[in-house]
Amino acid sequence: MTLAKKSKSAKQTPFDRVVYRIEVTPVGAGYEALCPELLITGFGDTVEEAKNMLRRQVSEYLEDCEKLEVLEETVIEAGFYFNDEVWMSSEVEPPSEPKIRFIGTPSEQDFDPATN
Repeated sequence: MTLAKKSKSAKQTPFDRVVYRIEVTPVGAGYEALCPELLITGFGDTVEEAKNMLRRQVSEYLEDCEKLEVLEETVIEAGFYFNDEVWMSSEVEPPSEPKIRFIGTPSEQDFDPATN
């Protein structure tokens, strides 16, 4: 699990607040890092280089989505949800069940066990 690093500028961009999975596998003499939610890969001679390359690739992709004004649609389609702080991958942390609140009290007329 990775939280993309925040940029040094004062303005926080939406693609800096995306939490996604990173899967690393050896490939030849190096390593491949994969973000399965977005189907983006990065390669490097070491595990850390592969992860850093993946982070860069994901950041550039999400920045392009933002410029095209399709960022929210893209991350939702990829299985992310906004948890009031970050865009969270449902693969990293499944969304919580919605809380259902009933307002008022049901009357006997609203609920008849014989007909419901």
